[in-house]
Amino acid sequence: MVNSVTSTGCSAGGANVSSAVGALNGRIRQDKMQLDDWTTCVSAKTVKGQAEIQRLSGQISAEREEVSRVEALQSSSTAHTAALHTAKQASATYGPGARTPTQRPNALDVWA
Repeated sequence: MVNSVTSTGCSAGGANVSSAVGALNGRIRQDKMQLDDWTTCVSAKTVKGQAEIQRLSGQISAEREEVSRVEALQSSSTAHTAALHTAKQASATYGPGARTPTQRPNALDVWA
């Protein structure tokens, strides 16, 4: 059974993302230990052993993809938050809807 972390549980904050990634990495470690046990035991050559090895390998891959997805969500959320902060700061400094001087490279500063 592959457990997944939903994006709604992770988008609330960095702590949720860190704990989700930590939990996923913990499951990956456990699954890798089980996989190592299966690959080194004598039943690894049996049909059941091969099926279990394949199942664990797939589960580890799915968990790794989930870690990547959660980290990408957090990175996207961080970039979005930074952009909003910059926009709010520009609005507070120059007025609503105003463009900052860096957005107007050819503008002349008449007050200098």
